[in-house]
Amino acid sequence: MTTKKGIPKTKNKKIKEVFNQATSDVDRVKKGEKVPDEKGPFNESREFIAFEVAKATETPVEGLTKAEAADIVLMEIFRDARDDPTPADIIQSMTLCMYGLILGNYNKEDFRYLYRYSLRHARNQNQIESWLRKALVFLAATKHESANDVMSEVRIWLQFLGAPVFSPRLFSDVGDNFDVDIKSVLDSENLKLVDALTRHPQYVREAVEGKPFMEVMDACREWTPDVLLSELLEVAKERVYSEAENLVTQDMSVSDSIDVMKKHFEKNQFQSHKSTVLPVRLQQLKEPPPGEAIDPVIFELIPQKLRMGLLPSVAYSSKTKRIEIIFLGGPGIGRSGIIIKTDTGGVLLDFGLSVANHMIPEWVPELEMIDTILVSHAHLDHVGGLPVLFDKFDGKWCSVGPTGGISKVLLTDAIKVGTPLPPRRYNKLDRISRFNEDNIKKVTDNHVRLEYGRSNEVGPGIVVTPVDACHIPGSAAYSIDIEGVKILYTGDFNIDESVLFPGANIPTDSDYVIFDGTYWGREDFDRKEVSETISEVVSNYGPVIIPSFAVGRSQEMLMILENLGLTKNRNVIVAGMADRITNLVGVQGHWQSLKKNKVHLDKDDILVAGGGMMGGGLARYHFGEHRNNPNAAVILCGYLAPRTPGWNLLHGYEPHECKLEYARLSAHSSATNLQTFVSSCTGKKIMVHTPTEKAPKGIIVPEYRERITIKP
Repeated sequence: MTTKKGIPKTKNKKIKEVFNQATSDVDRVKKGEKVPDEKGPFNESREFIAFEVAKATETPVEGLTKAEAADIVLMEIFRDARDDPTPADIIQSMTLCMYGLILGNYNKEDFRYLYRYSLRHARNQNQIESWLRKALVFLAATKHESANDVMSEVRIWLQFLGAPVFSPRLFSDVGDNFDVDIKSVLDSENLKLVDALTRHPQYVREAVEGKPFMEVMDACREWTPDVLLSELLEVAKERVYSEAENLVTQDMSVSDSIDVMKKHFEKNQFQSHKSTVLPVRLQQLKEPPPGEAIDPVIFELIPQKLRMGLLPSVAYSSKTKRIEIIFLGGPGIGRSGIIIKTDTGGVLLDFGLSVANHMIPEWVPELEMIDTILVSHAHLDHVGGLPVLFDKFDGKWCSVGPTGGISKVLLTDAIKVGTPLPPRRYNKLDRISRFNEDNIKKVTDNHVRLEYGRSNEVGPGIVVTPVDACHIPGSAAYSIDIEGVKILYTGDFNIDESVLFPGANIPTDSDYVIFDGTYWGREDFDRKEVSETISEVVSNYGPVIIPSFAVGRSQEMLMILENLGLTKNRNVIVAGMADRITNLVGVQGHWQSLKKNKVHLDKDDILVAGGGMMGGGLARYHFGEHRNNPNAAVILCGYLAPRTPGWNLLHGYEPHECKLEYARLSAHSSATNLQTFVSSCTGKKIMVHTPTEKAPKGIIVPEYRERITIKP
C-alpha cells in the first residue's frame, strides 16, 4: 500500500505551508545554505521534512545532518537492531516516517510497524500517545477539509494501528494546530454522550436512561470502547426483558412468544441495525412460557458436552424466519469473525486476533447472544480472540481433530511473548486486556471436539458437518444447514495436494459459500520447484536454518526433507514450539528434537524451528550465530509481514554472508485451483480473508460490519 510520490495537494493552509517551507528548504540546501535551526510542527528539526521531500522528489542534497542521523536510527529500528531505543528515538523515527508516508517514501505498514515497536520498547506510552494523536490529525487533515471527515479518518487510523480508542475530546486542542475545528464536532449530541460515558463509565445507566438502544448504539458505535458498548447492551436488555414479562404469558406457545418479543423489541428499538431486531432469548425471562419438547433425533445430534448449555436454547426456539451473516472481521486477512444470526441466537465462525495490529473482530450486540462458536483451525488470526470473548461468554466452542490442543499451546505461548499489545496491564475499559491466563483456561475448559463428516446440531435448527479443509492439521470447513438453507464456510482451505494432505474436497452445492480468497488473482507457485530448491541448498550448505510457522509449515518442511531422503544423511532437528506441535499432531519421521545442551549448530545440522518471520526464538538465535558464515544457509518458507526480521533479511536490509533462499509455500489454495473451485460453486459467493478490495464479477467482498440477509 504505497502512496504516490510527491508533494501532497492539500487544501489545509497550515499543512500546505509546512510542505512549501520544506520545498524551499530543499532549494536552500541545494545552493549550499543551511536549513534554519527552527522546529517543525512536531518539535522536530525542520531538516526532517526537507529530507523526506528531497527523497520523494529525487533531489540529491547533502548537509541535512540531523535528519540523516534520525534516518540511521529509523533504519535500525526497522531492523530491530537499535539498542535501548529511547522515547525520543522512537518519536523522531515516527515523525520522519510520517512525513515519508505522506510523500510516498513509506507505506502504512511501515508506520504501523513503528507504532507497534513503540509498544514493546516504550514503557511510558503517554508521550507516544500524545504525539500519535497530533500525527493522526496531521495525516487526516492532509487529505480532508471538514472536521467530521478528519475525525472519521483518525478513527480508521486508530483501528489500523491497533491503538486505544482515545476519547474524542483529547483531539480538541490538537486540531487547533492545523486549523481543524474539532471542537465543533465535539459539540454534537452524539459525541457529548460518548464523552459523558467515557469520563464517567460508572454512570452508564443514568447516561442512557429513556434513550432507545439503537439510537444509543448509532451515537456511540465509533468512539466508545467495546466494554462500555457491552454495558450499554446489558442496561437495555435488562429494561426490555423486564417490560416483556407482562407481555409473555404462560399459555402462549414458544412461537407466539417469540413473535410478541420481536414486536416489543422493534417498538423499543432493541436493535443493532435498522432492518432487524436482536435475537430473542426466551430462556432469559424470569417466567418464560413452557418450553417445547425436544425431538429425540435433534437431541442425539447435539454433542454431549454441548447439551446442558444448549437445551434451553433449543426448547425456547422456533423455525427461524430470518438469517443474517454479519462480518465482524475477516474481509481483510486477519482477525476472522463472522456471525450467522437466527431469530433466537446463532453461531460464531472463528474469532481471531490480527497478528499485524493485535485487533480482534468488531463488537456487535449479537456477539453476546450466540449459542456456539465454530473454529476452523488453530491459527491466531482465527482463535486468538477467544480468551477475550470468554471473559463473558459461557457457552462452548467446537473444532475438529487436534485444533483444541494446538489452540491451547498457541494461546498460552502468546501470553509469554507479549501478545497482545496494548495494554500491558488490565484496563477495565479495554476489551483486549481480557486476553489473560484465566480466560485461556476458560477457553480450554469449554471445548467440544467434532468429527469430520458427522453432523451435529450446535444451535437451535443449526446443523453443521465438518469437512477436512487440508490447511493445517485439524482444519475444517463447515457445511451449515439452517432450516434448509445451506451455508458453506471454508475457513482457510487448500485444494492443492501437499506432502501433508491430498487436497480438500469441499462441497460446491451450498446456497451461500463464504470462502478464503487469500491467493485470489495472485501468481501460483510450484511445490516441485520448491522441493528441488530445498534439495539443492541442503546439498551444498551446512548448517541450514529453516524458520517456519510452528503449526502446519514446520510439519510440511519436515516431510519434504523426509521425502527427499535428507533426514537419513543429515542431522535434522526440530525445535521449540514446532517440536511440540509436530508431536501433538502425530507427524513422524527420521528427525530428532533439539537436545537441551546443544548450543551451537554443526555443519551437518538442519534446524527446523518455529518463528517463520524470525521475530525471535531459536531460528533467529542461530541465524545470529551463522549470519557471516558463507557455508551456512537460511531457507525462508512462508509469509513475511513487512518489516519483520525475515522480511528485512529477504529484502536486503539485514547484512549477512550466509546463503539465503526463499522457498515459497502456502497452506492456502493456489489462485488457479481457487478460481476453479469458485466457478463450480452454484450458490452466492462471498470472498473473505483476502487482500482483494475490488469485488470480482459475481463475487461479494464484504466490508466490516456488513450484513447479508437470507429468508429461508
